Amino acid sequence: MDFRQLESLVEILEKGSISGAAASLGISQPAVSKHIARLEKEMGIKIFVRGQKCSKLTVEGEILYNFAKKVVSSLNDIKREVSNASAEVAGTVTISASSIPGDFVLPSMLVEFRKEYPSIDVEVYISDSREAIEKLVTKEVDLAVTGFSRNTSGLESYPLCEDELVLIVPPNHPLALRKSITMKDIEALDIVGRVPGSATRRLWQDAFKEYYGEEKELGLSFGHVSAVVNAVESGAAAGIVSKLAVEKNPRLAKIPFSPALKRSFYITYGTVSTRAMELLIEFLSERIKKTQEV
Repeated sequence: MDFRQLESLVEILEKGSISGAAASLGISQPAVSKHIARLEKEMGIKIFVRGQKCSKLTVEGEILYNFAKKVVSSLNDIKREVSNASAEVAGTVTISASSIPGDFVLPSMLVEFRKEYPSIDVEVYISDSREAIEKLVTKEVDLAVTGFSRNTSGLESYPLCEDELVLIVPPNHPLALRKSITMKDIEALDIVGRVPGSATRRLWQDAFKEYYGEEKELGLSFGHVSAVVNAVESGAAAGIVSKLAVEKNPRLAKIPFSPALKRSFYITYGTVSTRAMELLIEFLSERIKKTQEV
């Protein structure tokens, strides 16, 4: 019996399938299956109930699984303690972020973090909110920063900052001088927005659906906010984006919604496996506290 066999067992139960475990561990499905077969042979037991596709444990399998969870957790604790014992904390922390926090919130924060901890490298990967969370769940990254909150399946979230959506139009647009705008006002507009999977799109479409009973159709949508902004500047009627993305853009009129469409961005993470990761979480948490005190 070795650690990789026990780790495979734990991942199968946490991910719900051999394929999910293989993706999480970065190994092939046959390798995961071989780990389980060897465990069964060495222990002289059947781990899973026959015909249940690794979804239901036998009595003996349940005992082994509970033991395996403790072993895997203990190894993560060892890694963290060894990292903590280093005179100078070093390492790499990976973050998956949706486009708004990734482009407009995290850069300044991470520059400050690197000044304090120059031996800790941080890698930020930009995607939509849904994909960013998926990367965290499959353990491709250490943290996720998105418009989604997750406090289930071993994940923990807390708010990083607030954001508000605005309608953007060219300065010569009939709505450009409006102080605010409603869902009724945008019903007849040709809107350019973000693609499905974006927390930005979900927020305003939910508000539109609550008013009209269905989502608004978009003839043009983009995966990145800069493309939405460029489309509006190129002559598209209007776009809906984060205020953070356009507050320094003098070429567009930005009109808030009434009632306001506000949301939070969240830091989400699972197991804190290294000192570097722990320090980054603590740093961001302190930044949040200072912002709230202002």
